[in-house]
Amino acid sequence: MANEISKLYNLPDISFVDDITYEQILNDMVADYETKYQEITGRKITLRPGDKEHIHLRIEAGQYYQMYQIMDNAAKMNLLKYSKGNFLRHLGAFKKTFIQEPKPAVVTARFTLSEVRKDVIYIPQGTRITAGDGVYFATDDYAEVKAGDSFVDIDCTCESVGEVGNDYIPGHIEIIVDPVPYVASVTNTTKSEGGSGEESEESFRERIFLAPSSYSVAGPADAYEYWVKQYNSAAIEDVKIYEPTEAVVDIRILLNGGALPSQTFCSGCLEYLKENPIIPLTDNDIVAAPDVVNYNLKAVYYIARSDLNNIAVIQESIEAAKDTYLNWQRTKIGRDINPDALTEFVRAAGGKRVVITSPVFTPIPETSIAIEKTVEFVYGGIEDD
Repeated sequence: MANEISKLYNLPDISFVDDITYEQILNDMVADYETKYQEITGRKITLRPGDKEHIHLRIEAGQYYQMYQIMDNAAKMNLLKYSKGNFLRHLGAFKKTFIQEPKPAVVTARFTLSEVRKDVIYIPQGTRITAGDGVYFATDDYAEVKAGDSFVDIDCTCESVGEVGNDYIPGHIEIIVDPVPYVASVTNTTKSEGGSGEESEESFRERIFLAPSSYSVAGPADAYEYWVKQYNSAAIEDVKIYEPTEAVVDIRILLNGGALPSQTFCSGCLEYLKENPIIPLTDNDIVAAPDVVNYNLKAVYYIARSDLNNIAVIQESIEAAKDTYLNWQRTKIGRDINPDALTEFVRAAGGKRVVITSPVFTPIPETSIAIEKTVEFVYGGIEDD
C-alpha cells in the first residue's frame, strides 16, 4: 500500500493561476495604463519606477498577486495532496473518515489479595491506580477474584488522554488510589501504551486515501489496513497484512518509533475489527506484534582531511545519521536488514566512508521487524581525500 500512497505524493504540482508572478501582473498593469492613457489623451506615455502612477500600480499589483495566491490556495484545498486543516477534515467527511482525537494509554494490572479467601472479592469498575506521579489509570470493567484465587488481572485505561500515560514498565504502577477490601497490592504486568495525541495530518491524509478500500466486503489487504489504523492511527507506525493460509489473516502492528504493541493493545484492535461489519465473517483474524529479528551494528566511519575544520559538526551529523538508520530499520515491518542504507546516510552526513563489519544484508520474513541488539559505531579518524 505504501507504493500506492506514494503515487499521491508524486503527482505533479499544479497551479490554478498558471504560476502567475508579481512581475507579470505589474508589467501587464503598466502596459494597460500606458495604452489606455494614449487612447484617452492621444499622447504616448512611458511610466518610470519613480513616477507616482508607477508606485500606485506597484501597490495594486501586490494586492492582486496576493489575491491570486489566495485563489490558488483555496482551489488546492479541494485536492487531497494539498489540503490541510479544516479543509482536509471536510475532504475526509466525503468518505466518512474523520480525524482521530487524542486517545489514552492502556495497561493490564494485577490486583492481589492479602490472603486466599473462600468467598468472591469484587473490584469495582473505575478503581484507580497510579505510579504516584499524578497520572491515574482506572479499571475498565467490574472484576472478581474467584474463591480460592489470590489475584485477578484487569485491563485499565489512563484517565488522561495523550502520550502522558505511555511507557510505564511492568511493576511501576503499584499504588491503589481507591482501596478495595482484602486487596493488598497492585502492579502493572504490561508496559502501558497506546496513548496518542491528535492524529497528524499526514496520517489522516493517508487514511482518506485508503478509505475507498474499506467499502469492500471481500477483505482486501487495503481494507484491513484502513480499519486497523482506524483503531488508533496516531499511535500506529506500520501495519502488515499477511495471509499465510486461506481465510487466515495475520495482522502485524508496529507502534510509533518501532515500539512493539502489547497483547492488550493487540486484543483491543482485534475486538475492534470483529465489531466491524465490513470484515468477512469467514476470516480468522490474528493481531500480533511483528516477530523480532535482532542484529548487531559494528562499524567504523572516516572523515576526509579536507573537512578537518568541520570535524565536530560532521561527527554530530554522522551520529544523527546512525540514529536515522536504526530508526529506518526498525519502523517498517518486513524491511530487510540493509547496511547499504547506513552507508548512504553516513555519506550524506559528510562522512568519507564507513566500514561495516556487521550486519550484512539479510532478508527477513514479511511479518518480522529488524531491531538492533548492540551498537558499536566509532570514529576511525581522518583520511586523505
